Amino acid sequence: MEQILTVAGTEQGQQLLQQLLGEMGLTKIVQANTGLDARRFLESQSFELAVISAPLTDEYGEGVARLAYQQGTTVILLARAEHADAIRERIGKMGIYLLAKPVKRVIFLQLLQCILLQQKQKEQLLAEKEKLQRQIQDANLLNRAKLVLIQVLKMTEPQAHRYIEKQAMDLRITRREVAEGIISTYEN
Repeated sequence: MEQILTVAGTEQGQQLLQQLLGEMGLTKIVQANTGLDARRFLESQSFELAVISAPLTDEYGEGVARLAYQQGTTVILLARAEHADAIRERIGKMGIYLLAKPVKRVIFLQLLQCILLQQKQKEQLLAEKEKLQRQIQDANLLNRAKLVLIQVLKMTEPQAHRYIEKQAMDLRITRREVAEGIISTYEN
């Protein structure tokens, strides 16, 4: 996981968050002690995860949680039990994870593990999406190159396909590179 932002108003709170995150092998941590500091970090850097232990010294922390979430950061907000229901009503549909304090260590670690698994799955899906988009682009480029060969050199579709395949093998380059060469040669 990339950088993590921890926000806690006390040194004890920061140490506890460091310890819990460290148990999961997460070490790229940026610490903020106030909402103002957290906002500055959020404006200048991107974070995959923000863990906010409310209340902070200058605000409760819900605003920082909202800002982080709006920037695409996964957010865990730790709030006092007596405030948790009211906060849940306000942020319920945002996707911010809310845990009532005092938080049991095992529950926090289980939530963190779920978040890490989600992040990994998200990265895999994005990589697969990019791969599929590249394949679609390649197919479109090949079809365009075949069309150029059909129109300009009066080849049939199988002849154009075979020509591109043979050029790729003979020149030891990809079919995409052959298609790009055909397009740049005959379309200009």
